[in-house]
Amino acid sequence: MRCPILGVLVCLLAACAPVQGPGSSHTCLTLQSFPAGEFLVQVPLAEEKLFALSFIHSVSETPVRDEYRVVDSGIVQVAEFFETHGAGLPSQVDEPGIERWEQHQGKFVVRMTRPISRLIVRTDARYRNRLHVGDDTINLNQWPDQALEVAVESCDL
Repeated sequence: MRCPILGVLVCLLAACAPVQGPGSSHTCLTLQSFPAGEFLVQVPLAEEKLFALSFIHSVSETPVRDEYRVVDSGIVQVAEFFETHGAGLPSQVDEPGIERWEQHQGKFVVRMTRPISRLIVRTDARYRNRLHVGDDTINLNQWPDQALEVAVESCDL
């Protein structure tokens, strides 16, 4: 026995689903020099709208990874992974936006919801600055040491 109502619902849902074809608008990260605003690169985000920045901490000389999510065309830091405490890293439970501390495989993991009004990254080749978007890694040290702004924009693919 067939269910015609189910077939109609499937057709209606398919008709309402967004179509992503050439020229469709996507959410992208745009990197530009700061404060000059020189365009450097634009990277489309996956559906989850997650990205990360990694670097070597200048004081502890250990790896750090900051994870972010794009929400309503704004950036929110959602986690920070590090091995040792150092200047500029979370050190107290009551810091703004921090939800909980964890330890995982010998590293500190700080879960947070910290809105970032403007994401400016200072690069320095000694600290291996990288932007991670999906499976792609962009070497931020391919440009001279400088400040870079990471911004959220609509883009056409």
